[in-house]
Amino acid sequence: MTIRQLDPADAVAIGQWYELAVAVARYDVPDFPTPSRREHLAREDPALLAWDGDRVVGAASYQLPLSENLRLMYLDLIVHPQYRRRGIGTRLLEEVYATARQHQRSLIEVETVRALPGGVAREEAGYRYLTNRSHQPGATSIRSRCHIADPPEGEAAPADGYSLVQWRDVAPDEIVDDVAALQSRLMLDSPTGDLAVEQQVYDAARVRRQEADELRRGYRSYSTAARHDATGQIVARTKLAFESDDDTHARQRITIVEPAHRGRRLGLIVKSANHAYTQANEPALRFIDAWNAEDNTHMRAVNAALGFEPVDGWSVFQLPVPAA
Repeated sequence: MTIRQLDPADAVAIGQWYELAVAVARYDVPDFPTPSRREHLAREDPALLAWDGDRVVGAASYQLPLSENLRLMYLDLIVHPQYRRRGIGTRLLEEVYATARQHQRSLIEVETVRALPGGVAREEAGYRYLTNRSHQPGATSIRSRCHIADPPEGEAAPADGYSLVQWRDVAPDEIVDDVAALQSRLMLDSPTGDLAVEQQVYDAARVRRQEADELRRGYRSYSTAARHDATGQIVARTKLAFESDDDTHARQRITIVEPAHRGRRLGLIVKSANHAYTQANEPALRFIDAWNAEDNTHMRAVNAALGFEPVDGWSVFQLPVPAA
């Protein structure tokens, strides 16, 4: 078994990496949609590939934040189900540690799936591997799923004193500054457990870069926001994204309400309205997955009111980078 840095011009290696990602997803989370080939081909993350002869059997791709969280490296490490427990993950992680040291990163953040008590079975090899080596998760999210039936009748009613604004993919120019301000609040308001994370600060330019990157990857998204009529300010926003080639499946992304406007059920209102807006444009939609911090009881209650039910747990680890 050999480990080599991915050559972005090597179409064969990229194709094998994609097939590996498909095999891992089908084995570990079989209710997920098949990973998008277009999204995979559009990836620009550096990656280390583990080869058994001419077959890719493991991969470690990573991101290096360039604005905040400069001591972090975000890692996605996968090993083919047929090749697990052979030391491939350990070899890849050793190479990742070396890369992290080269970039002066001291923490590697990685996420693993596990079953919930009484829930569906999950392959927990990643979770067991880390906890058996005395690593503990810094935070855990609960993934819940909403099964969509027929489109709702009528339109969602906004709260008194507020009106709804909706858009696909790209926020209207007149509200993009408010959208950026809300997105900057996300890390302040979302429970982060014991994770060492810094607030991500957004402005209009950063929002536009994110939107452009998502379009390049083949994503499409639907957003609903609440505008405070008295001030014209956008004070709540939610977003659903289609990130695979499966039109039946969407992922719940950001939901945030300005603190001064909480207690008016704006979170529930914009999410309910966004479900209807998305269904009107995506009639094949049948499933929405949402991830919420285990201790974010308020948003989990909002999701439960919309019909979401817990599926599995996702634990985030921050691994200290050992000295060379």
